[in-house]
Amino acid sequence: MTTSPTNRSYWVVPGELAAGAYPSTHSGTSADQIDVVEQLLRAGIGDFVNLTQDRPGGTDDHLVHYDEAVNERANVSRFEIPDFGIPTVEEMAVILDHIDQQLVAGLGVYIHCQGGIGRTGTVVGCWLVRHRLANSDDVLSVIAKRRESNQETADHISPETQAQRQFVRAWRTGR
Repeated sequence: MTTSPTNRSYWVVPGELAAGAYPSTHSGTSADQIDVVEQLLRAGIGDFVNLTQDRPGGTDDHLVHYDEAVNERANVSRFEIPDFGIPTVEEMAVILDHIDQQLVAGLGVYIHCQGGIGRTGTVVGCWLVRHRLANSDDVLSVIAKRRESNQETADHISPETQAQRQFVRAWRTGR
């Protein structure tokens, strides 16, 4: 098992593509948040794909932004998906295209939502299918295997909701 960048994350592709929870700790202190961001930056993350609605009025508006901790050392790219929700097929294609562009540019990518289970698992699953690293029959078990190094939520089913799991299983290679 590959060591994860933080205790609330896992590698989808070691050294290139990671996924997990919002870059913070349960304590919510800014010092702890900076530490988590630093761990991700040291792991080679150059683009944070933020799937939350961490804006005023969003489903995740209680989260403390980490943009200042990144401090221009990496990109923060926002693709809002409501908590427990799914994007449209077109929106997912835009997210996956962005991830692929960042990887081709040599940037490590960190995909996250709040807990790193539902929205994150949905994007990870579609990315795995797109790149033929999983298919509709085995994608959920491939996600579970990748998540084994996540110290806090490895035992949670990902993606989290039935709608999210159906969306991933319906995703097609190359889309």
